[in-house]
Amino acid sequence: MINESGISLLKNLEPFGRQELFQVLEEQYKGLSQASYKLKMQRLLESGQIARAGRNLYCVPDAQAPIYDYGYSELAAKIQKMICEKHPFLEYRIFELVQMNEFLNHQIAHNAVFVFVEADLGDFVFETLKEKFPGKILLNPSVKEYHLYWQDDFIVIGKLPTEAPKGKKAIWHTCLEKMLVDMTAERVIKTTFSEAEYPDVLEQVFQKYIVDESQMFRYAKRRHVKDDILKIIQSQTTIKLRTEK
Repeated sequence: MINESGISLLKNLEPFGRQELFQVLEEQYKGLSQASYKLKMQRLLESGQIARAGRNLYCVPDAQAPIYDYGYSELAAKIQKMICEKHPFLEYRIFELVQMNEFLNHQIAHNAVFVFVEADLGDFVFETLKEKFPGKILLNPSVKEYHLYWQDDFIVIGKLPTEAPKGKKAIWHTCLEKMLVDMTAERVIKTTFSEAEYPDVLEQVFQKYIVDESQMFRYAKRRHVKDDILKIIQSQTTIKLRTEK
């Protein structure tokens, strides 16, 4: 852990890098080795005393900006369990439409669960789930197909882009950075809320939580929406990006 003087110093340095963190810890733990430093740094991240704000950039979260966490529904948890049992080595992410409600003014009343699966392995997950959820699941639907067959607690199987961000507590979770990008890059998700609300969503997210900006923009670049998101942040919000200092 970091003592109060160390926390105060790091706050003044925000965003700080690994070298600054090492210097603060070395002052507190005399003769700190690189191995011990890496272990302490990992524990600081896990405990939430520090958080990633970008590539080799960190900050000290406060009570007003905790690390994001989302409690998945019973349906999403059931789907995850089935995939884990049948395809233990498969990489995937699960996202729920109602996950956006924390940041939307017009709430989404009827949920849908999106399962993004690596490469072209969505067929296997579709076959695994279709018997348990007959008539409530689509594989790589178009926007038209989604809205034509949509019903409450619908399940959508889609493709997981390479290098998609992983969840903080579990790999299959959808983190904030991925959600913010998918809200503009995933055609189906994009049609489930008003685009006019997106700037306010960004504003709320950055006010309430720590965002790994480098991770978000790296993923946005892969989805070809980096410039779009950056333009919205710069022209329609009051967000001050740490990575632009």
